[in-house]
Amino acid sequence: MIKKIPVLGVVCIAFFLQACSGSAISKEDEIKQYLETGVKAAENRSSSDLAELIDDNYLDRKGLNKKELTKLARLYFFRHKNIYLFTKLDGIEFLAENEALVTLHVAMAGSVISDISVLSSLRAKIYKFELELIKRDEWLLREAKWQAASLGDM
Repeated sequence: MIKKIPVLGVVCIAFFLQACSGSAISKEDEIKQYLETGVKAAENRSSSDLAELIDDNYLDRKGLNKKELTKLARLYFFRHKNIYLFTKLDGIEFLAENEALVTLHVAMAGSVISDISVLSSLRAKIYKFELELIKRDEWLLREAKWQAASLGDM
C-alpha cells in the first residue's frame, strides 16, 4: 500500500534535497543579488529597505553613519518623484572571505533607462561607486565612496 505524503511533507523534502544538492550560489552571485536588491529599494524609494542593506557600523570618509546615510537617501527620494537606475558592474574584489570591494557605475534618471543608448537624452546623472561590503549573515554595506562620472564610463 502506498501512503500519501502531505503537501507540506513534499515541500520539506524538496527543500532538503535542494539544500543537499550543493547548488549554493557563488559569492559573486550573492553580491550581484545584493546589488539588485539595492537597485529595487532605490527605485521603489524605500529608505527602510535600503537601511536593511547597511551595516550597523557603517562609517564613510565623509563621516556619515548608517542613520545619516539613510536620512540622505530619504532626502533624495523626497526630491525625486521617479527614480530609475542603470548599473554597470565594473568589478568585485574579495579582500577576505567575508569582505569585498565592489566598483560600479550608476546612471540615475527620472525616466526609464531602457539601455545605455538613451542615457544622453535623459540627462541622467552618472556616478562611480566603490562599495566595501562585509558578510555577517548576509552582505552589508560597510563603507561607500562615490563621485560624479561621465557617460563614457558607462
